[in-house]
Amino acid sequence: MTPTPEPYARLAALAEAERDHAVAGRIDELRDVQAQRAALVAALPAEAPESARPHLLRAAAAQADVTAALASAMRAARADAMRVEQGRTAVAAYRPAAPVAPGIAHRR
Repeated sequence: MTPTPEPYARLAALAEAERDHAVAGRIDELRDVQAQRAALVAALPAEAPESARPHLLRAAAAQADVTAALASAMRAARADAMRVEQGRTAVAAYRPAAPVAPGIAHRR
């Protein structure tokens, strides 16, 4: 007996939900959907029936969008972290010099 395409339609719908959450930056919701997808994939047979093809193509397209959205978010987070680090470096230049002798605080 060949499996029906319903689980594959569900897989495509989950991939599209992942895409929507990734694009919107809803990481907690994205993780929930990813867990649902992982459970569904674990229950699928090793080889999909031909009737699943359109659903798998939808899922693959949505997954490519998820990957692109997450890569873009990572680049933005990295840029933010670099700006914070550069700001720390700039602020450190205004820090008073160390005391002349250990244990003696600089007074103004």
